[in-house]
Amino acid sequence: MKPHSETSLRNRLKRLGGPGLFSVPISTSNLYTPEKRSVLRYLEEGFEKQSDQEPALCAQLADRLRRYHDSEYCVLFSTGFWALVSAIKLKALPGKSEVIIPSLTYRRLADVVFWAGLTPVLVDIDPADLSISPQAIDRNIGAETGLILAVHPIVNCCDVSGILALSKRRGVPVVFDAVESAHETVSGKRIGSFGVGEVFSLHASKLINGLEGGYVCTNDAAFAASLKIFRTGAVVTFPDESHYGLNGLPHPGHAAFALAALDELNKNIDHNRTIYRAYQKQLASLNGIRLLKFDEQEQTSYKNIVVEVQDNFPINRDALCNAMNSESILARKHYSPPLHQKTYSYSVAIREMQQTELAEARYLNLPCGSRVTPQDVSTVCDFIAFAASEPEFFTSPAK
Repeated sequence: MKPHSETSLRNRLKRLGGPGLFSVPISTSNLYTPEKRSVLRYLEEGFEKQSDQEPALCAQLADRLRRYHDSEYCVLFSTGFWALVSAIKLKALPGKSEVIIPSLTYRRLADVVFWAGLTPVLVDIDPADLSISPQAIDRNIGAETGLILAVHPIVNCCDVSGILALSKRRGVPVVFDAVESAHETVSGKRIGSFGVGEVFSLHASKLINGLEGGYVCTNDAAFAASLKIFRTGAVVTFPDESHYGLNGLPHPGHAAFALAALDELNKNIDHNRTIYRAYQKQLASLNGIRLLKFDEQEQTSYKNIVVEVQDNFPINRDALCNAMNSESILARKHYSPPLHQKTYSYSVAIREMQQTELAEARYLNLPCGSRVTPQDVSTVCDFIAFAASEPEFFTSPAK
């Protein structure tokens, strides 16, 4: 498709009395919908095989995900949120009260730690990959540190080998929040296969859409067994302490949807690659906008599109985001606000945030996923170019 001329685009803008660029808003969520007949087939087959044990569809999905991630165990949960809570609760050192997490991350991650009964300690990021900094982790391990919760960013992965080495050296266990990294590899090794405890989501916004759900991959038999008990609401007993479980059992309907989505995973990823390539081509000559590139030496899903709005772009990140939203381009400020800028009704420890403070006003998530087309990408990029050429149309606070 040829890009819109500036005049054509201007005439369509809502702010100038036009109909708007999109009649249906385009978002930053993957929202891949598998074939209806495939979902129905799994439901029919699953209920035919039903037993008094774990629902057949859930057992089938757990085994499929275990093999997909090259993990020894996979434990399904009702949501990724409760999978994280359970993994933190059961993996943290007994008697310790703190969990180290990044500040530039999922808006509810501190809540996850609180629900696990522990105190979140917010630390800085590595500016090279926007993920939790191993150096910041090391500096902030203290007498009360019970766990490192390392979160993979939404483009590429965190320093897995460095964090695992740090965990071993300092004697503090680690759990990886891998909800954005289901298909990725690090040094050719699939995320989910590192053994310590890696948590994934089956939310509709994620790569594998189960409508809802989550799971934990691990090579630790005792940890896997405790997770299975914990999700039933039963008490998990350790030598030094006991934990009351929660109602976190998965739903077979979600399992059917996820199984169908797994069948079509390559189609999903191929589309994401097409969208990424379109952005890569059309943003290449636009000064002041830097696309975060996927590491194509590794396996990747190309799922998310993130750009840096640099100082030489005529308007700042917040003004650009607001302008896009007004035209039904539902771009989102990247992990905004960072967790250390929020208020809490519970105890939170905040450490040095130099790199997070520098990054938090610069990055923007652009529309992507199965419901965005290459034509949509052209429109989005044309609008960004228009904002650069006509900054007087957009009010913004001083940088």
